[in-house]
This record gives sequence, C-alpha cells and structure tokens, in this order.
Amino acid sequence: MFRQRRIPLAWRNLTENKWRLAASTAGAAFAVVLMLLQNGFRNALLDNMSGLIAHMDGELFLTNRLRYMVSHPAPFPRRRLEQALGADDVRAASPLYIDAEQSRWRNPLTGISRGIRVVAFPPRDDVLDLAAVRSQRDDWDRPEVALADERSKETLYGPLRAGTVSELQGKRLRIVGTFTLGTDFRSNGTLLLSEQNMLAYYPERRGGSWGETAIDVGVLRLRPGADLARVQEDLKARLPADVIVLSKPEFIAKEQQFWENAAPLGAVFNIGVVMGFIVGLAICYQVLFSEICDRIAEFATLKAMGYSNRELFLIVVAESVYLAFLGFGAGLAVSVGLFRWLQDLTGLEMSLKPGGLALILALTVAMCVLAGSLAARRLLAVDPAELYG
Repeated sequence: MFRQRRIPLAWRNLTENKWRLAASTAGAAFAVVLMLLQNGFRNALLDNMSGLIAHMDGELFLTNRLRYMVSHPAPFPRRRLEQALGADDVRAASPLYIDAEQSRWRNPLTGISRGIRVVAFPPRDDVLDLAAVRSQRDDWDRPEVALADERSKETLYGPLRAGTVSELQGKRLRIVGTFTLGTDFRSNGTLLLSEQNMLAYYPERRGGSWGETAIDVGVLRLRPGADLARVQEDLKARLPADVIVLSKPEFIAKEQQFWENAAPLGAVFNIGVVMGFIVGLAICYQVLFSEICDRIAEFATLKAMGYSNRELFLIVVAESVYLAFLGFGAGLAVSVGLFRWLQDLTGLEMSLKPGGLALILALTVAMCVLAGSLAARRLLAVDPAELYG
C-alpha cells in the first residue's frame, strides 16, 4: 500500500513548484549535456579516425607490420599485391596510397601552404565505396586533377570545389569535383588523386626503399562465397613477415584501439565523462538538499504519522529517479542540437550510439540517486519533536 502512495508523493514533491522543477531539471540536464558531449567527442574521435577504413571496399587488407595507425607513413612494396593474388579466392588486389605527413596544398586565396591528407588509387578499381567518387571516375582519371572532400575546412584551404586551381607539392593541380568523407582529429581536409597522379606528384614513391612502388594499404576483394578466415590464414602463411593481413573489423578495431588507448585523447574524453558525473552529483545534491530542507516540516509530519526512516528515504530516492529521467530527456534534446551545430562547425561526424546513451542514462540515474541518498541524511538525522519545538 505504501509503495502505491510513495511514488505519487515523490512526484508531487518534485513537480509542485514549477520554477523549482525547471531549475532542478536544468541542473541535472547540464550534467547530462556535459557527459553526452564528452561521449560524443569520444565517438567522433574513434569513428572519424577510422572513417577512411570504413569506406574501403574490400574484405581483407594488407598493411606494413609497423603501421600503428592508418595515416602513419609505413609503406610496403607493391609486389605484395601480386603475391596475394596467388592465393585461392582472391579475385582483386588494389593499391591504396595515403599521405598525411608531407602533402602541402596552397590556399589559392592566401597563398599559404598547409598540410592536407592525400589519398590515391587506380580510379577503375573502386577502392572506396563512395558513390560520388565512382560516378566521377572519368573526371579525375586525368593528369593534374583531383577530387576534394567537400567537408575540408575552407578557412584553411580556401574553396575546394570544381574549377579551383592551385598547387599541391608546388605543382599545379585542378579540382574537378567533390565527394564527402569528413575530417578527423588529424586531418582537416582530403584530396583524392589517381594512382598515376600520385606517382607524378610524389616521385619518390616509384622507387621506394625496395626499388619498386611503395604503397600504404592493399585492398583485397574475394570471390563470392569465399571463406574469409581460411583465405586470411592462407595469406598470412604465404606473405612475408613485413605485412599483416587484417579483416575490415580488425583493421577498424586496430585503429580505434590506438586512438583510445595509446593516444591521450581517448583518456581525456573518458575523464571528461567522470568530471561531468561529479559536477552533476554536486548540482543534484544541492537541489535535493534544498528540497528536503524546505519540506522538513512535512517530512516530520509523516514521521510522526508512523512513516519509518526507510520509507522516507525511499521517497527521496524515488524523487531522485524522476529527476534523473527528466534531466536526461532535457539534456538529450539539447545535446542533439549541439551535435548538429558542432558537426557543421568542425566537419566531424558526431554520433549518439545506443550503448553510449544507455551508459549516460545509467550514470545519470546513479548520479541522482547518490545525490538523493546523501541529501536524505539531513532528513533521517532529525527528530520530529525537535522540528515542532
């Protein structure tokens, strides 16, 4: 019977004063926004840093064993692709070139050269699963031309759109079209070149350290129905130890693990979630403590009527849970708008994933319940006789 009464009482206590309700919800929502933003930045870090890999159209991938992230300069000889083609069920092996260290694009408006990521492959090989790249293959399969990522930061590179003419590596280059890939925490823009243009603008790639073309990733496509695990093991046994063979999930996981564990950014965002939790705990404690102090006489009346400390404590806990859900809903609504604004501002893909939302909801409930439990000590420590004295 009490259970049926306790919950409406907690709800009435929370919602009776609309101004207090708005202030309480805003306080909890502020903490939720802080935690969701940190979680969103973490997702942006992991998803955007592995975004190029996610768009590679292949089942297996070859990389240098020393490559700890996709943009790290650690090439391997092109002949590894020919060796991979000797394995059963490998129907195609394409080279992918990536340069995010040396490439310099000259801003046509300011004349300032800045670093930019350059990606290249044979246009007919369809190495990336981007429709805009495939539909324009005839346009960028010509000398001294490229496609540009339309999300590249114009403030750094100037207008990267069809018709723009400037310089890459000190040589003339014309933009003939655009595609959509996105920036990340390392690259502010991307140019897409054909393999022949890549070798023309980076002639050192032709010789490499082995006297042959140096590539960064080998993209392998298998025959329909092929056993991926068996082909992967066959390639590991067939190829020299200077390369590793990864499936797409393994390649993405390797990249994300580096940025989450080896790089400091992942830890920074996780610490940000913890700090948001602590800030929210302090805010919710103050809100609930003030609520209890203002209603101390009412709680004393309940105590005099026979309500136990446990029952009064559960009323405060129920109020805390209501506050958690109200704050989470309001914080989520604000965060969705902030994510869209930040995505337009930075070019980063900001996402809210179900797992992350569940985690933040659980943290919000824990935050409010803990705050309510701490605030309830004030209530449980008071004698009703003293309140009426």
